[in-house]
Amino acid sequence: MNDDLYFDYLLQMGAMSPEEEKLARRQAQVDMLRAQSMQAPQAQQAGRVVVAPSWTQALAQVGQAYAAHRGQKQLDQGYTDQSAKNVDYVKALRDRVAARRAAGKGSTPPAAAMLPATGKRPYGEEDDLFSGAM
Repeated sequence: MNDDLYFDYLLQMGAMSPEEEKLARRQAQVDMLRAQSMQAPQAQQAGRVVVAPSWTQALAQVGQAYAAHRGQKQLDQGYTDQSAKNVDYVKALRDRVAARRAAGKGSTPPAAAMLPATGKRPYGEEDDLFSGAM
């Protein structure tokens, strides 16, 4: 990591990581399975004869519902793990900022990050963002 902590924070938290993208794809699959399992079995027509739905169609829907349930449980665990990983990253970042302040380096932004006319930063105060006060 470089010394521009705010940029690193935005880079890490702004974009979806490959793990998050994988979770989002799996969530779409689970939602599709759940939606299919909720549809009522349809009678079909063979020529001029209407054929009632088979018991195997109902059994397949039960299987889809079960697969959606199991997939959702796995996704919930994945979301929990990803959230814990993000919390650990923010805590580590907060500790780095505190260590820099203790070392006397401060956390002032580079001059290029200041607005030219006012001398203020356009994105707010970094100190308030990482202080932990909410």
